[in-house]
Formats: sequence, C-alpha cells, structure tokens
Amino acid sequence: MIEVSLFQLFVIFIIILYIINRPRLGKNEPPLVPYTIPILGHTYDYLFNTKTFIKKCKEQYGECFSIYIFGDVVTVLSRDSLTEVFRNNNDFDMESAAKETLPLERLLPYSGNNVPFHVKTTREQVSGKLDINIDIAQKYLLKGIEKLIGDCNEPKVFYKTWNLVNFLIALPIANILVGEEAASHEDLVKALGDLAFDVGPLIIIPPILFFIHKKLHEIVITLPLKFGWNPVSRIRNIVMNRLRPVVEKRLKERKELGNYYKPYNDLWEYYMNLPNFDNTKPNNLHFHVDNLLAITFASISTTSRAAVDALYDLAGRPEVLNELYEEALIIDKECNGSITVPEIQKMVKLDSFVKESLRHGDTILSLPHYMISKSYTFSNGFRIPEGRKIMLYSIDMLKAKEYFGDDAEEFKPFRFLNRNSPATKVDRSYIVFGGGKHACPGRFFAISETKLFLHKIILKYKVSTESGKIEDKVFVGPFTSPSEGGLVFENRK
Repeated sequence: MIEVSLFQLFVIFIIILYIINRPRLGKNEPPLVPYTIPILGHTYDYLFNTKTFIKKCKEQYGECFSIYIFGDVVTVLSRDSLTEVFRNNNDFDMESAAKETLPLERLLPYSGNNVPFHVKTTREQVSGKLDINIDIAQKYLLKGIEKLIGDCNEPKVFYKTWNLVNFLIALPIANILVGEEAASHEDLVKALGDLAFDVGPLIIIPPILFFIHKKLHEIVITLPLKFGWNPVSRIRNIVMNRLRPVVEKRLKERKELGNYYKPYNDLWEYYMNLPNFDNTKPNNLHFHVDNLLAITFASISTTSRAAVDALYDLAGRPEVLNELYEEALIIDKECNGSITVPEIQKMVKLDSFVKESLRHGDTILSLPHYMISKSYTFSNGFRIPEGRKIMLYSIDMLKAKEYFGDDAEEFKPFRFLNRNSPATKVDRSYIVFGGGKHACPGRFFAISETKLFLHKIILKYKVSTESGKIEDKVFVGPFTSPSEGGLVFENRK
C-alpha cells in the first residue's frame, strides 16, 4: 500500500510539474518547435544531437524559433535577428543568464564581480597598454616554450595540448597581471592558469533541476560553498601568499622614494593606485585579489583556447604551415627576432589564419541573454516577451554563405587577406567576440598574444598531428572543446 501511495504521489507531482511548466506562447512570438515527450521537450536533442537538431529547426521554422529545454521555452535567434541583440544591448541581459550556470559572484564573494569595472580595466590596462604588454608576452612565451616543449631534435608527441598551451599563455599573462616578482613563482602561474579549468565543471553540469525551479540548480551547485568547499579558495590562497610581500615591498618603496618611486607596469600596480586600496583593512586584499581572479578567468582560458585551436588547425595543414613559415622568416629577419606591435600587424597571413580558425570554433549556440524589457519586437515582426531566455545560433552566422561566400563551410586560411578585415574587427557576421558596446575589450591583446605564440612556434618547430589528419573538435552539447589528439613537435633543421 505504501508503494502504491508513493507512486500515486509521484504521478501527481509529474502532472503538476507538467501543468506548471507547460509552454505558453503569446501573440506574434516565434514558432515553438513541436515535441513529443512531455516535460523533457527537446532537452535530449539539445544535449546529444545539437548540431543536426538546431539546423533542422531553422530549415523548417526560419531564423527565429523557440525550443523547450530544461522546463523552459528558449528562443533561438540567427542572422538578422541575432545582430539586433547586439544593437539593442539595453533590452537584453547577458550577465543574468551567465549567472544561472556559473554564479561567479558566489565563487568570488569579496569583489562581487563588478563587470563594468573589469571591462574598463581590461580596455585600459591590458589592450590599452599593448606595446608594453607584448614585450612582456614575448619574453615569457619564449621562456615557457623552451621549458615545456624544449628541444625536439627527436620528435615529441604531446596529448591534451590545451593544458600545455594554457600554461604557456598563463605565464606571460601572470607577469602582466601581477608583475615579475610574484609571477616568478610557478605555483602562482599554475594557479591562475588552473582557475577556469577548476571552475569549468560547474559550467557543463546540465541544469536538470530547472525542470522544477531555476533557483534549485543554483542552490545545488553552490551548496558545497556553504560547507567551505570552493574551487577558487585554493587559488586565492596561493595568490594572496605571493602578493602580500609584493604589496609590502612596493608600499615601502613608495614611502622611501617618494616622487622618485618608479611605478611597475602591471595590473596589480593599477589596483594599488586605486583610492579603495588599503591592505590594513580586513578583507581589502581579498577584494582586490578577487577582482584580479575575475579578469584572470576571462582572459587566460579564452586566449589559450584560441591558440590551441589554431595550433591544431595548423598542424593538420602542412602546406599552410610552410606558407606561414615563409612570412614568419621575413618578419623575424626584419626585426632581428624582437617582435613589437608593428611586426604583429605585419603578420597578415597569420592574422587571416587565426581569424578563420576562430570562425571555425564551431560552437552551435552561444551568448545566452534574458529579455529584460517588457517586450521586444524584432524587425521581422516576431515579439519576445519579458523574461524570455534567448540563445544565439552563432555557427549559422559564422558559416553564412551571404557573408562568407559559397565556400563558407570550408576552412580557407587566407580568406581575409587584403579585405581590411583583421581578426580583432567586430562586424555583423563575425561575432566571435560578441558585438556592439559589449564586444570583448580584451580581444586586441588576445589576438596579438595568439599570433605571437604561433609565430614563435612556427619559427622553431614543424608541428603535425599524430594521426596525419585534421583533428575534429569534441562536442559537449552545443559547445566544443579542443581535440585531445596527439600533436608532434620537431625541430626545424
């Protein structure tokens, strides 16, 4: 009798859940793609058949349509509708959508994750100081390559190369963020490089509890934080321990030297010049370290991802590697091996290659937003109600024939040569870095460092895939991850 009662309660619960979560569409909304499984809706296809499923939906229902996943209606936008989101940023909120899967303000509780502050800081102190930062990047990329890859007179094979490239990219960025003294400690560099990888599993946890209530997912994934577990805590402690003596040293130098004090060229010096910096107050150092970690999270893993994808794209195309080697030799000879921003700008073939690699990132759905205005009507007449979640069909835009030609699906490394279309340029079709006023402010440094990294690798090594083929990316639902296939490094003779 007890089993029957429990079963009946379960059935009643499912019925109530279905009634509560049943999709309700208003007038002039994009069409809802039909589904056959109550409650689950399109969730299975979204997770395990994303590419084919979304492509078929667009073919049947047009550039705007809605799907039912995790107990909620989500509207998918492509082409013209997608670009309207970037033009009307005040109507759409990306930050609240990001918090659903990664509550960064809980992981970095001391700073509160002040996005406008981080954007301004990145624009002014990272991309805005490109000349200084590229000089630092060159110095430490060379050190990292020598240490981690080294002599390859006999070919060396590396697997899971993203981990390798991530540390190589983290080394110069750590020096730019905290300065040479703190970044001389390998544990700090590794900690900053590990940040996104340690937090990453929280992002890919499917929000199954959304079926009951959205807040439940956030409660569950943040529950360990209430008991003291935080993947950021270990990293924060390492950074704090390495920065305390740096702060004390610099404060002492300021006091002793006065007007003769020479400021350091790193982000930490910028933080120490802020009016609210006071290491004598409780948690003040924690506050600035969490600000530092927020920028670290947004910079190292995204740059290393671009670099490792480009490296795999290069390794599978020996004819492209040879052509880029010729360009690299000419530039290296002109500057005697000392690359500055003007030399990076001369790497026009490499720039086109990097841009094409980014275009083929192959993420299917990206940049989720919430509709925060009462409603929004697109130019095609479709209306999005307040509170609706939208996702951008990014791969559809990045492979659009009307923008990239009939061969848009192909990887053409020099597609953008002589087109006044550098990899940093944001336009209606190239949405890798977002768009509008919220376009990624760090893209100028990220592209420059990626090109610099590839330039040094191309000059020093022949790189190929162990399989001898072009490696495919790994799909995780609508997202992709770099291949884990082997890459072979061999010294150039």
